[in-house]
Amino acid sequence: MQTSEALHTRCKSKNFRIYYPKPCFTFFFLVATFFSIALLAKPPRDKVDSALRMHHPRVTPEFLSSFKPTQLDFDMGWVIVDKSAQKFPEHITASDLRKKKKETGKTSDTRPRIVNREGFLWAEDAEDLSSRKNNEALAFVLANDMDRAREIFEELRTHEPQFFPARFNLGRVYLYFSQHREAIAEFEKCTQLVPQYSKNYYYLGKGYEIAGKRDAADYNFLRAYRYDIYSLDPVVALGDSLLEQKRTTEALNAFKYALKQDPGFNDALIGMGKVAFAMKKYYDATLWFRSVNQKAPYKKELHYFYAESSFFAQDYQTAEREFSAMLNFPQDAIYGKISLVRMRKRLEQTRRLLNQTVEE
Repeated sequence: MQTSEALHTRCKSKNFRIYYPKPCFTFFFLVATFFSIALLAKPPRDKVDSALRMHHPRVTPEFLSSFKPTQLDFDMGWVIVDKSAQKFPEHITASDLRKKKKETGKTSDTRPRIVNREGFLWAEDAEDLSSRKNNEALAFVLANDMDRAREIFEELRTHEPQFFPARFNLGRVYLYFSQHREAIAEFEKCTQLVPQYSKNYYYLGKGYEIAGKRDAADYNFLRAYRYDIYSLDPVVALGDSLLEQKRTTEALNAFKYALKQDPGFNDALIGMGKVAFAMKKYYDATLWFRSVNQKAPYKKELHYFYAESSFFAQDYQTAEREFSAMLNFPQDAIYGKISLVRMRKRLEQTRRLLNQTVEE
């Protein structure tokens, strides 16, 4: 094997020239080779990506105004005004407060605050004519003069068709009279005026329920719950609707779901008792009805189903008490299914059986 010196001497004797690569050239050659390989290994960019790339819209005055809340958003309390950055003086005197009162006395915000009380929308601190008319009609509702209330609401609808509380309350009055077509039309309009309000869909489902359109009713009950997951009334209404369709298992799941969210929810407890009553488990039904806290709000139909379950369970004393309690609520919705005459006859029958049991 020849050494490098011998090879160099031999090549020099034969007039061969040997070129040794310089270190700097070798380094740059290796770097260029590395980058060329990296570029070749990189997959080609898809041309569709650039077409599908999302672009921010132009910041125009119309675009910025779309984020501003409307007057109705403030009235319904959906806008939270952040006053954390507001600067206040370190010391406030009584004269400063009097000056502020004089300055803002004429230009103060007099817009009414809309409040839901027992299913009707009231306007507090109302100074405009529409709000006062709305509250006047609700006063007739409290006096159980629903005919006069309906007249005022219909008159108000003619003059102020965009006034949401009056349209909503009119739909509630139509439900009282079982005018399901008119009620459905009103609540459909309410969903257009205020689509975020969950009670629109809840009472819309009630309207479809009266009309016998169970699928539409169930759909709107679900919509109501999706808009307000903290209100379990739509879930219970869905369970009642499923129970009316004799879909007992699905109704049971709906009531169980409501009790999972709130174990002490009275309407869900009543629903569980109604499911047991429908399955002819009368003693189990009485246990569910007994667990209802009557000091909290509850459906008055409890007394009817509790009385019927106790009657078939041969607990006539409890049945007599609950039938008597049910007769104290003649305006309840249960009388749309059970007549008042039948309720009284049922009470008389229970009393006869109770007297026979005591004599024996």
